[in-house]
Amino acid sequence: MSNRKKAALIRGDDRKENIKKCLTLIKEDLAPIKNAKNILIKPNLVALKPDFANTNVEAIEAVIEFIRDFVADTPITVGESSASAFYRGLPTSSVFKDYDYYRLENKFRNVTLTDFDNDKDVIESPIQSVVGDTHLRVTKRVNDFDYKISLAIPKTHNFAVATFGIKNMAGLVLRQDMAMIHGMKGGIEVDAPKTLLDKLPPGTVSKARRTLPNWLINFLFRQYPTYRRSVKMIHRNIVEFAKITWPDLVVLDGLVCMEGDGPVDGTSVEMKTAIASADPVKADGVGARLIGFEPEEIGYLYYLQNEERMGEYSLENLVGDDLNSVRKKFRRHGTYDIQSQWQEKTGSG
Repeated sequence: MSNRKKAALIRGDDRKENIKKCLTLIKEDLAPIKNAKNILIKPNLVALKPDFANTNVEAIEAVIEFIRDFVADTPITVGESSASAFYRGLPTSSVFKDYDYYRLENKFRNVTLTDFDNDKDVIESPIQSVVGDTHLRVTKRVNDFDYKISLAIPKTHNFAVATFGIKNMAGLVLRQDMAMIHGMKGGIEVDAPKTLLDKLPPGTVSKARRTLPNWLINFLFRQYPTYRRSVKMIHRNIVEFAKITWPDLVVLDGLVCMEGDGPVDGTSVEMKTAIASADPVKADGVGARLIGFEPEEIGYLYYLQNEERMGEYSLENLVGDDLNSVRKKFRRHGTYDIQSQWQEKTGSG
């Protein structure tokens, strides 16, 4: 179990001030930044639109400005690989440009942007799929960074119930493998068993989500037995790649969150909050409660605390504003009733 690190929750009208106040409240847990030689900030750039689905560049600025009070010149990399851009045949750099990320290189010393779009050197992460065990590929550059920060947004999710800082590190998975995290696709090997989704052109589901109404997409997934099986696998798969991509710090920018059909097609909810912890499980646990879940409702958080002992989501050492005064029960994803069955054993149907 963790050594009971702090978590901070702040409510306020200013995004940057919220984040800086959170980090100040847990400052003693952030001492390892001083010894870091190469820092990664991993934003969440899952969408081309809407803008509130992505990490706002001001949130990145707030974290960089705070770090620079610790260390003046340590190299900081802002790195991501956008699956949505991939499905439209675009590089992640196009999302950096659209969301004004390149201003970070101009504003700060020793800050660079990078994408993991075309990385060739990889680490294999074992995962489950509906057609058998396989693996996905994580960029080997994950090992280049000795301090990793996940800067994400609390959202509901279409497979994993909800997503926060730990799952956000999926951006270090090769873009062509990201869909495999859900468990609905076969392996990357030429002779690997295939599912229906493997046989469709890349981006077919993403395109359908852009052109068909959410209720119809949810209806189709509800009728698909493979989906019902995969929601029992995704949480184990997140745990496996998290062992490789584990962040040292999670910052959740909850100025605007997402409910309903997240993580892209949901509705914005103004929460005016920020959360931070050097225990990622604790940070995500506070984020879960903020939007109306209990952490144990979310499979990967349950496994990470109770089986892997990689952190803990108790409210011990929560500092800042009162959680009960700001939490709100978010509208669940349209397939939440199926997703919530993740704890049941995987059957053959």
